[in-house]
Amino acid sequence: MYTKALAHKRRFMIGLLAGLFAGIIASALMLLLSTTVGSISLPEVFGSALTQVMPPSLFEYLHQRIGGDAKHYLFYCILVGQCLVFALSGGLWSWLVGLGRDRLLALGGGFAQMVRRDSEQDADFLHWTGAVYLALILWLLTGFVFLPLTGAGLFGAQLAIGPLNSMLSLGVIGVVFAFLFLLIHNWLLERQLHAHAPANTVVVATRRAALRRGLELLGMGAIGLLAWRFVTGGGSSTAAVDNSTNLLAQYKKKITPPPVPNYGTIETLPQLSPEITSNDQFYVVSKNIVADPTVDAAHWSLTVDGMVNTPYTLSYQELLALPTKPQYESLMCISNEVGGPYMSNALWDGIPLADLLQRAGGVKAGATKVVLFAVDDYSDSIHLSKALEPTTLLAVRMNGVTLPQGHGFPARLLVPGIYGMKHVKWLTRIQVVNTDYQGYWQQRGWSDAAPVRLTSRIDTPLADATLRAQQPTFIAGVAFSGDKGISEVDVSVDGGKSWQRATLKRPFSDLSWVLWELPWQPAAGVYTLVVRAVDLAGNVQDPSVESPLPDGSSGYHTVSVTVN
Repeated sequence: MYTKALAHKRRFMIGLLAGLFAGIIASALMLLLSTTVGSISLPEVFGSALTQVMPPSLFEYLHQRIGGDAKHYLFYCILVGQCLVFALSGGLWSWLVGLGRDRLLALGGGFAQMVRRDSEQDADFLHWTGAVYLALILWLLTGFVFLPLTGAGLFGAQLAIGPLNSMLSLGVIGVVFAFLFLLIHNWLLERQLHAHAPANTVVVATRRAALRRGLELLGMGAIGLLAWRFVTGGGSSTAAVDNSTNLLAQYKKKITPPPVPNYGTIETLPQLSPEITSNDQFYVVSKNIVADPTVDAAHWSLTVDGMVNTPYTLSYQELLALPTKPQYESLMCISNEVGGPYMSNALWDGIPLADLLQRAGGVKAGATKVVLFAVDDYSDSIHLSKALEPTTLLAVRMNGVTLPQGHGFPARLLVPGIYGMKHVKWLTRIQVVNTDYQGYWQQRGWSDAAPVRLTSRIDTPLADATLRAQQPTFIAGVAFSGDKGISEVDVSVDGGKSWQRATLKRPFSDLSWVLWELPWQPAAGVYTLVVRAVDLAGNVQDPSVESPLPDGSSGYHTVSVTVN
């Protein structure tokens, strides 16, 4: 016969299982609503808050070891955690309801008799009213406690979707979870009640062991995956040359006068980056863990306000009616490792930001910065002097077509010479201020000025490739300096002891990367290929190895190959 303690454990375990299954379905619904209608995503909110409080050194360590997939692993961990919270809430709720019913029965009297009669009729099942109370409690706790603790405000008042959207979507998720929990809980309990007590004990123990084993396997799988990423160095095929005495000894910070570019014809090679990156191949990086926003142009608007003389708002069609200019420009993410893939080049069409500010009657005296706000609650700022440069554009087209959703539709900023985090996508507001506004990534330890650091990359041959001896081949890649152009690219095949000058393909603009190429016919042996670049001002690429946080990576890209 069951003791009360065993009965309470049984209720808790059944509630835990029911909460877990209902939580998985409710979490899937939350993600579906978030990606389709733009409702709130708690993993997104919690992930953003977690990265903000995470020490920059830990953030950088995880980024280095796990790579660009770090935010996906973070999402999976948060999602698993959310499902476990649902499970725990279900277990506690079932235990509390059972405990309360036992207390009433112990009191005796007419009310206790009614409780006992109800228990006999519904086999001690939870009532529909209990599901409503559970949904209400979860809704209130999320809106009044969890969201404010993450900085999102009461019911997400500080989020772009607003509190009403959050209230409705959280209400839907809460109701779905609570009623699914009720159905699954009662089904599991019914199966228990239809068996004999000893058998029930075995079933409960079996289910408890199965749940424990499942959680252990999940944890072991996550640890194993992370361990594999650590062992393989985050799956990256690129590397930076170490701070060798040889490279640092020959380093000269600037060449005066700057070298004259060695422009010429280069061969078309399968592994060499195309001069213009197609929209589907252009790198994509954002803060969003689950999905980037999908913006409806019919309901979108752009506001220009703050320290301007005449604030105004434009619809999408009004924005498109303004004069635009084409601009070839490359973008690079500040988190890009030396030789990394987060760098691309495109032809953009956009409106100069200076024209938009002039349309507002100009800026007021004392203004120092321009703050950019996006649909996904992302924000950043640039200095006013940078905003007024003629090459700082509000882009509306990319490679001849309407700006794709993944690249910031309806409008994104382009700020040549600065890393990609400043090129804010999905813009909704441009505000001129007189404060030192720190954006999303600056609050997490990244550079505010964020000038692009001179870099170069070997695209071919690939790392650890095996080549045939005495066969003509090419060493080729790209070089980029932000907005300073490239005057020279040097290549070494002996780890930096000697250098040869590569041929450059004349770029479309000084704002885009430069393709370079060096013919090579190697003898048998093992070679360490190294590349460095010089910009049009004579600045030489820095060989000192530095990780991306906080100012962007530096060092020389190196590739080891074997020739047989």
